[in-house]
Amino acid sequence: MAVSIESADTGQLRLTAAQGYARYLSVAVVGQRFAIPLDRVIGVTESTTLTPLPFSPPPFEGLVLAMGQVVPQIGLAALLGLKTQEAGVLVLISDFGGSVGLRVDQVHAMIQVDLEQVTLTSSEERADAPMILGRFGEGALACSLLNLDHLTTDTGMMSFAESGAVLLASEIGAGALEADEASSDQTQPYLMLDVSDEVYAIKIDHLVELLELSTLRPAPHAPAWIAGLIDRRGAPLLGLSLAVLLGRPEGRSGKLGVVVALETGDVALIADHSLGIERYAADQVHGLREPVAGIASYLVNADGSIVGILDTQTLLNPVQDDVCLWTPKATTSPVAVAGPVTPMEFHQYLTLRIGREFLAVPLDRIQRVEASIEMTPIPDRGTGFHGLADVGDAVVPVIDLRQVLSGGAEPIVLEANPPCLLAMVEGGIAGVIVHQVLRIETVPENQISLAEDVNNLPISQIIHVQDRLMSVVSLDRLLPPL
Repeated sequence: MAVSIESADTGQLRLTAAQGYARYLSVAVVGQRFAIPLDRVIGVTESTTLTPLPFSPPPFEGLVLAMGQVVPQIGLAALLGLKTQEAGVLVLISDFGGSVGLRVDQVHAMIQVDLEQVTLTSSEERADAPMILGRFGEGALACSLLNLDHLTTDTGMMSFAESGAVLLASEIGAGALEADEASSDQTQPYLMLDVSDEVYAIKIDHLVELLELSTLRPAPHAPAWIAGLIDRRGAPLLGLSLAVLLGRPEGRSGKLGVVVALETGDVALIADHSLGIERYAADQVHGLREPVAGIASYLVNADGSIVGILDTQTLLNPVQDDVCLWTPKATTSPVAVAGPVTPMEFHQYLTLRIGREFLAVPLDRIQRVEASIEMTPIPDRGTGFHGLADVGDAVVPVIDLRQVLSGGAEPIVLEANPPCLLAMVEGGIAGVIVHQVLRIETVPENQISLAEDVNNLPISQIIHVQDRLMSVVSLDRLLPPL
């Protein structure tokens, strides 16, 4: 439960000082009492789920969702050099760069103190303990007054304030996350990745393709962040360990290669596996003032969990020279090109399996992928839908693509809880049940052909992917005409 505290305005503060008293919030850490100026306190809430911030110093424990905003959490005990305890209470404090969550063991009360009772620390004491501005009270009620100006700007204690990387960007001064960022009523698709049992996200339009890794050939004497070389359709591709680049412990071998384009060529970022595709609105994305270890912003889920968004440019900037050296280069002679070359367009598809057939759907029609659903059948009244399914935030009509494409020609296996695509079908969101979701493929325009209508099947195109021809399902043809 969160409690908001109305801060005093500037005029009231001057009046309070003139009257000779000040108001504080009394908190406790490891049995010691400390006072926080009440005009800097936004509210108090319970400490919630913490998202670690890569490569952050000990006082900064990670990011939390507190009172509707994502803030960096700072442990007051670690800041004061005391033994850190688990859990506690979060005091939301206004800071120069935005808001900060100060984790304490306990909140006692709001108190009013006569300024004559406050003994300021000497210059020698402040040199040893810059966080302590003064003291008041005696015995068990003795309280140290915190100097919040040193909370995030003490370079001697934090050594990273120049970049301001741990602070979230404020609405004013931070600017837009991207020049072409979507408006708050639009959503953007993100691929969710598992890296060392932590969840990260990457925007779909930053990807070239996804590769399922069957083999990963080690690169002798390579840096620890180089996982090895991948065979991509007969050509070697450099694989980089996301776990090492993010400072996370490496566990099991990664099974997914997330291919991204750099100026030096394509590279694959190795993750444990994909958790599916999710769409988020712009107001669910919170930017950092400065990127931290390849993370420039965070997503906030409806349940309050926070997911770091990978920024490949800032992630790989510190190692880009070595990436260039280790990236395999083709040895073929350059071919002279006569006349101007027209840039080739590419289209992205989500590939899937129905029975023994491999199909594809345009990626821009997919809202997200549900790993499994439970469908409730409905009577066939010529609508084209086979049932309804609860997908967490809504109940949607469902089309069973397994039944549509079988045509009754041969029996098909209908699993009890199949995977389901949430897609735009004729202007609305509908579920599309399949046997298996495979991966994202980026296909050049010259590998796409229009398909002739055969037996009224909902197929619009044929694409050539990895020496295999795949039919592209036209989602709007799945429903009967009105």
